[in-house]
Amino acid sequence: MTLKKNYILFPFLLFHLCAFAQLGGVNRDEVINEDNVFLDGVISEYYSGDNLSGVKISAISDGKTVASGTSDENGKYQMVLQYDKTYTISYSKSGFIAKSITIDTHGVPDMERQKVPDVSAEITLIQPNECIKAEMLDKPIGIAKYFPEKNRIDWDMVTSMPQLAALNEMLDNCAEELEKKDKEYEEAMKEADKLFAKQNWEEAKAGYQKALTIFPKEAEPKNRLQLIETELAKKAEIEKQKAEEQARAEAEAKAKAEAEVAAKKVEEERLAKEKAEQEAIVRAEAEAKEKAKAEAAAKKAEEERIAKEKAEREAIAKAEAEKKAKEEALSKAEEEKLAKEQAKKEEEERLAKEKAEKEALAQQEAEAKENAKAEAEAKKLAEEQAKKEEQEALTKAKEEEKAKLLAQQQAKQSAEEEAKALKEQEAAKKREEEERIAKEKAAELVKQAEEERQENKIKLLEENEVVKTYVAEQEEENKPGKAKGKPSITIKGSNKGRHLYVKPNKYRYGHGPNFKKKIIF
Repeated sequence: MTLKKNYILFPFLLFHLCAFAQLGGVNRDEVINEDNVFLDGVISEYYSGDNLSGVKISAISDGKTVASGTSDENGKYQMVLQYDKTYTISYSKSGFIAKSITIDTHGVPDMERQKVPDVSAEITLIQPNECIKAEMLDKPIGIAKYFPEKNRIDWDMVTSMPQLAALNEMLDNCAEELEKKDKEYEEAMKEADKLFAKQNWEEAKAGYQKALTIFPKEAEPKNRLQLIETELAKKAEIEKQKAEEQARAEAEAKAKAEAEVAAKKVEEERLAKEKAEQEAIVRAEAEAKEKAKAEAAAKKAEEERIAKEKAEREAIAKAEAEKKAKEEALSKAEEEKLAKEQAKKEEEERLAKEKAEKEALAQQEAEAKENAKAEAEAKKLAEEQAKKEEQEALTKAKEEEKAKLLAQQQAKQSAEEEAKALKEQEAAKKREEEERIAKEKAAELVKQAEEERQENKIKLLEENEVVKTYVAEQEEENKPGKAKGKPSITIKGSNKGRHLYVKPNKYRYGHGPNFKKKIIF
């Protein structure tokens, strides 16, 4: 039995001497002398052609997974296929649309199996986007079966052609759309870079945002946007802090003015309170004097009344005593008249004298009555005057009491206003202290923001120099006779416009498909 080391890689046979990642399942070294088919391949990204490592590969036959593993660091893999089986081999990787192929090893005669070449399948994976219709890859992309006339397992292009043609058309259209978007992206970046070089940040920002709407994953516009955003944010932050600092300064000045007004008000309230207290003391002293004067006047009036009453009683007593003495004298004279009838002359004289005395007594009584009446009127006038003075004293005392209460109320109100003014003064001092602390904190934030802005500005200026150089190069390239630069997103020359398949050559119909170029799935 001879060893089989020749591999089919369309459109011709290639001999593979490089190592491949052996998938789990049957090991080639153990079955190299047995009848089987070795499958080798490389997995790459469709548009760029870069090999993909870590692609999950699994082979299913008769409903069971017979081999599985991942592509190596070069995107390569290998596995063993048995005869008389149908394999569905799938390829998947995160961020890419999965693909699958079918390889049918039935129908190979026993005597021909040692002559059948091994198979190679180069697989390309595509990243999904709005252009790619992933459902077109739900079915196997290629079907391989045994062609007796060529004695090899080959790809049935006639069966797969409708699907492949539609897929080719879609991918070509997507490639054209990608190139169109790449051009739009380049134009947006060029305009944005020019604005960036002029430090016109707002318009440059809009340009880079436009570029990201075309290719959202591109790092270059993101990095420059981040620099611009940082610059604008720090600038806005500094301006905000300065505005807040100005507002705080105005608030601080206002608080200081309010504190001064409050202090002035406190002083005025204190002086007013002292004045009110002094006036209250003066009024109290005057009230005490007036009260003492009224009491003295009332006492004097009472003493005069008592003295008048005493004098009246004494005058009445004296008049009665004199009357009694006269009556006794008259009684004695009558006795003497009876005893001494002989003294007619004396009796007449006595009678005349008695008459005179009676007249004198009547006159005295009249005078006493007049004196008593005058004293009563004087007493009444004195009592009325005393009562009037007492009433005036009481009225004045009430007025003084009312003034005292008013003074107390004013003093209380003044004390409350003073306390309120002190509270306002303390609040103003507290606000002033808070404003001072906030001002210091704001100054520190402004300083920090300015330092961060300066750090970002250094990066911004460095990037600006890079952009200026790039813009200058672009302008130089765009001059007549100069070759234009390559787009930022490119398709490798060997892969640009590539098709998964080409139509089979019908020249030798019935002898299996012949390919115009290398087949890549």
